[in-house]
Amino acid sequence: MSLFCKKCDTKTSSSSFALKHQCANHKGSSGNMEVISAYRIFERSVNSHGLIYSKYFGDGDSKGYDEVKDIYGTNSVVKCECIEHVQKRVGTHLRNLKNKKKKLGGKRKFTDNFINKLQNYYGIAIRANVGNLLQMQSAVIAAFAHACSSAKNPMHKQCPEGSDNWYKY
Repeated sequence: MSLFCKKCDTKTSSSSFALKHQCANHKGSSGNMEVISAYRIFERSVNSHGLIYSKYFGDGDSKGYDEVKDIYGTNSVVKCECIEHVQKRVGTHLRNLKNKKKKLGGKRKFTDNFINKLQNYYGIAIRANVGNLLQMQSAVIAAFAHACSSAKNPMHKQCPEGSDNWYKY
């Protein structure tokens, strides 16, 4: 879907083409385009392909999911988050927090490099513990402690040991 159709806008297209052309572009807001697209895909899945989609992979915006979660019955579709988007949102939220609270930024505080490091450790912690919420929570806390560690103040007590250790990162 698109708000813009190249065929309709082409200067070389004749007026007879414009009359025959069935433009399938989206009419309305850009924000609603994803919602309508998701609904259409899920709605036609049974008739067109004989499929019932059980999972909705989203990017954190639940508007599309809210539209399709009950399409085959109550809570028939489960929402799955893309780890990269979750990881990116952590960095975005930390940067926004740093900008709002000026005391958080600066030397030995929330620098962009530190936020990038924390964001990467967060992603590693999530990927390493998919399906186990308690271990994931523990790993996220360990990731924060690991990122805050220094030679003068080592904070590695919660870091995984053995082949799963974080020192390689």
